[in-house]
Amino acid sequence: MSTLSAARADNFYYPPNWDPSKESLSQHTGDTKGRNQYEQKGLIRFELPFDGWCTACGRHVGKGVRFNAKKDADGKYHSTTIWKFTTRCPSCTATFVVKTDPARSDYVFSGDLRRKVESYGEDAALGYRQLTDTDHREKEKALKRRADPIARLERGNDDRAAARKAAGELYEDYERAARHEDSSGVNALLRKRHRAVRETAAAADATARSLGLAVPLLPHDPRDAATARAVAFRRPTRAARAAKSAGIFGDAPRAKAARARAADRGITGIALRPERAPRRAPTPAPNAKRRRR
Repeated sequence: MSTLSAARADNFYYPPNWDPSKESLSQHTGDTKGRNQYEQKGLIRFELPFDGWCTACGRHVGKGVRFNAKKDADGKYHSTTIWKFTTRCPSCTATFVVKTDPARSDYVFSGDLRRKVESYGEDAALGYRQLTDTDHREKEKALKRRADPIARLERGNDDRAAARKAAGELYEDYERAARHEDSSGVNALLRKRHRAVRETAAAADATARSLGLAVPLLPHDPRDAATARAVAFRRPTRAARAAKSAGIFGDAPRAKAARARAADRGITGIALRPERAPRRAPTPAPNAKRRRR
């Protein structure tokens, strides 16, 4: 590749006055706009963490709706950066501002965006649950009350009392079972059952051996006998008997005559002649050889 256009096509061209130890190639050529919209314009794809209302037009914006928001740093909480996300209402020109709150692990809605918080509250008097516009911090207070050391100690005492009661009931069950325990009787009953099984297996094995069977016999079942009696075997027809008794040569006259002669002589089967060994050619005497003169 000797031409400049071919070198630039592969991005292998480096300006002669570029020093890589001082600046990058993008900084040297002035191409510093960035690779994405955050590096170029400071915009990110932001998802609304909670439901909200627009105070300008009254539109409801649901949780999870995504916007192209501008991301900026808005101070510090200790060493944690507080981020601010700014966007616009999709129905009007109102500005939505959402900030992170590291102190409470929450988000703060400001600008023209009002947060909508809903939680379920139990009403024991009415016997149903109703929606109340309470803040989620009430739930955090309830969690803190559950983590109170005094309440934890009381719950621990209740758990230990319940465990002692359950252990006492279990010990009573053990004692009741020990009073009615009969190890020798149970052992004798178990051995009797095993003995009956072994005797039945030995009898079945003996029956199979007497019948010349090499497979174990199954226990007798009346249904097998009923099934065997229900099987009906048909007697062969006259045509079938005639076909079975016919010779291999059919009803030819010579075949009929051969059967008649066999019947007269009382021959019931076919007698095969034994094969004779082939005769060997006689060996000529040595004096019988002709000599050529």
